[in-house]
Amino acid sequence: MALAVFLFLSLFTGFSHAQTPSNRDADSAAIKQLVASFADSWNSKDGHATAMHFVEDGDFSNIKGEPSHGRKELEDHYKTVFGGFLKNSHTTDTVRSIRFLGPDLATVDINWLVNDPDSPGGVRTKGLLTWTVAKRNGQWMITIYHEFAYQQ
Repeated sequence: MALAVFLFLSLFTGFSHAQTPSNRDADSAAIKQLVASFADSWNSKDGHATAMHFVEDGDFSNIKGEPSHGRKELEDHYKTVFGGFLKNSHTTDTVRSIRFLGPDLATVDINWLVNDPDSPGGVRTKGLLTWTVAKRNGQWMITIYHEFAYQQ
């Protein structure tokens, strides 16, 4: 009898956390808005605003595999690169795919293009961003961010 109750509760809990198609659509739209907002703050060269798209203990690794952990390190990283080699650049980020791993967790693949008038052909970097995002207090935020360059 206890096993039957356990199984029933397990199934009921699983169904109550399942996302309906409309929730998935809303979450997909919110994640796409996160990507667009990130690109806007990146293009404004605002290191603080860019870092605020991450959870407090977020992780980042650049195309060289150099890591940053936590908002303070992330903000310092973005302020450094925006004041240096990326000062004239512009990013265009296009969501390629979103895969939900649970109701509050997803991975996002993003086509990434960084234009820079000082680079040959105007293209500085082209590649793939892979993010793991989590919904915290109703807001989607970056937990893990990795960059992969096809062209540099």
